[in-house]
Amino acid sequence: MVSSLNLTDSRLNSLMNRPDRDIQTKVDSSIRFLNDTIQYNANEPSLAFYRLQEHMQKTSPVMIQKRYELENLQERMNGLIFDIEYSGDAIKDLANSNEHINNIVTNLEKAVYIGKQITLFRQKHVQQQLFEKKDGPLLASIKN
Repeated sequence: MVSSLNLTDSRLNSLMNRPDRDIQTKVDSSIRFLNDTIQYNANEPSLAFYRLQEHMQKTSPVMIQKRYELENLQERMNGLIFDIEYSGDAIKDLANSNEHINNIVTNLEKAVYIGKQITLFRQKHVQQQLFEKKDGPLLASIKN
């Protein structure tokens, strides 16, 4: 009896393992239909537009923020470029102002010289006044 059970089981297993051509073609056509449906849905235009919209909603705020940052950097760069050009022009003008600087130096030297002469004149004037105060009565008697 054991052997008859084993024999029946083996026949059932062989029948179940044997591919049935009709079932196989049905499975293949179902898989093909499922693949076509998935490809159609993945490539459907409305779904593509939805994906584009989804992508734009994710990336737009970041791109707008970067755009504002770039505009601010551009303004700063323009200001710095203007400052550098203005500084370069000032340096060129400074090199051309050698004659003016020499005139200033000459005038300063003259001013120092005149200042010393004024100081000496004042000292002589003060000494003369002191001398006249000291010897004032004596000079007055000599003049008379």
